[in-house]
Amino acid sequence: MATDDQQLAALRRDVDRIDDALHDLLMQRTERVLEIGRCETAADDGTFALPRPGREATVLRRLLARHRGPFPSDVVARLWREVMGALMRVQGPFTIAVYMPERGSGYLEIARDHYGAYADAVSYQAAGRVLKAVAEGAAAVAVLPLPGETAAEAWWPALIGDAKPRMQVIARLPFCGPGQGRGGEIEAFAVAAVAPEETGDDRSLLAVETRSDVSRTQLNAKLANAGLATLTYWDARSFAPDARVHLLEVGGHVEDSDPRVVRLAHGNDESVRYVRCIGAYATPLHCAR
Repeated sequence: MATDDQQLAALRRDVDRIDDALHDLLMQRTERVLEIGRCETAADDGTFALPRPGREATVLRRLLARHRGPFPSDVVARLWREVMGALMRVQGPFTIAVYMPERGSGYLEIARDHYGAYADAVSYQAAGRVLKAVAEGAAAVAVLPLPGETAAEAWWPALIGDAKPRMQVIARLPFCGPGQGRGGEIEAFAVAAVAPEETGDDRSLLAVETRSDVSRTQLNAKLANAGLATLTYWDARSFAPDARVHLLEVGGHVEDSDPRVVRLAHGNDESVRYVRCIGAYATPLHCAR
């Protein structure tokens, strides 16, 4: 009959075996990701794939839906975020540009929570400089504050035009909710020169130019008539005496070619000048809850 010490030693050997198995699977996962990267390189004229936030969100939702037992689900999400961030760096250079108006503002912390604790990051005090880093190829992703009418600097209008590469909002951070000690108020948008992916539970950002006399309530009604449900009215800026550009968030994955967007932009309502989708993202877990 085994003694307590013998049983304890056997259990510890079993934990070691499980650790080895986990490590083996992690190395296998790395090889598979590298194979995928090589396939995407061949299909994309020799460049590594940029972030796939839609794919990452789908993976996390699936894992959390199947999770059982006492191990904390938020730690499961954090582990996989670290794995995803590390594998992004394994595929090639990966730098994030982060808005940091002052030290301790929180944006660098939530950026590293999402892209990995060891992610290469550069910070700038001006939001425009953060976007410029991505436009010039110095960073793959820009992490910027959520828009708001009280913000002194509006960065989102830079996404409206036809400049190349076309940058769009691709994620809202944190995806899994704030980490311990991060505070519950800081959130950010991630912007990259990559097309957002549909996940089945998404939100999209529309920039809509109207005459200056169109109110928020009137604009929401116009979107509703086109079949678009406004979830958040983020911001509005005036760039001409008789023009105002509004930033709204709508439900679902919406693109410029969406019939509802086309109907809103090219209908008989002359008060709407243009509509431009400037990004879409998987609904964060804490927003979905």
